[in-house]
Amino acid sequence: MRKSILAVMRSFTPDNRSSGPRHEIARHDDSPKSLYDHANSLFLSIIGSADDGHILPSETTENHRDRQVLAQLIEIVEPDQAGRISRELLEEFGSIGRMLAESEAALNRVLGNNEPVLKLLKATEKFMLANLRNELPRKLISATDQRLVKYLQARMGSRTNEIMRILFLDSSHHLLSDQEFGDGSPQRIYVRPRSILKRALELDASGIILAHNHPGGSVTPSKSDIEFTRSIHALCLELEICLHDHIIITRDRWASFRKLKII
Repeated sequence: MRKSILAVMRSFTPDNRSSGPRHEIARHDDSPKSLYDHANSLFLSIIGSADDGHILPSETTENHRDRQVLAQLIEIVEPDQAGRISRELLEEFGSIGRMLAESEAALNRVLGNNEPVLKLLKATEKFMLANLRNELPRKLISATDQRLVKYLQARMGSRTNEIMRILFLDSSHHLLSDQEFGDGSPQRIYVRPRSILKRALELDASGIILAHNHPGGSVTPSKSDIEFTRSIHALCLELEICLHDHIIITRDRWASFRKLKII
């Protein structure tokens, strides 16, 4: 029997069991990796409980395996075209993870404005991100809490342009809001510091955490990263707002400005 959309999406929920984070720049094996990086293995979880009527034959190569499980998802709304669509999506974007990180416009270049498939893919992305956000602790004791880093990597780790995300906290370190700021390119991001502080004052936030991604994969802060962070830090001190940290995010690594003693 074909799975319902909800049943399939529930099978993508990540395993909560994990070891503690190791706060270092070098890639660490037990780091909380991007949900997009793990998307392929999460999609594979539907294979074990699916019936034998796979659209694509079982193959040993990872590409064929990815195509198979993606086709099983798409089959929910496009049973006759699922194999073709999954093949074209993976040929264009390379992996399920990168595909989920793409915009609707980018997906439509392949889907040809296939609204049912587009809605299914974006709903899957939102479902997975919502599960990660729900895992965030009610009290963020540390800016480098494993669950927070995992959430940030899911939101930003596979993006092809630099973006900045700000988490606003109250005096007890409870999360008030997290929002995206600025316009980015693959090399840099344009953010107005006062827009961040203005929003902090609107929310009556007592602290903020900055996070931005490096599409190139390096977690080394650039000169502009450091200058921007120190500028924000100075403004925060004037407004009695605590800058808890600035986190650089990639698909499988992260770095903390506080751990690097930049702030």
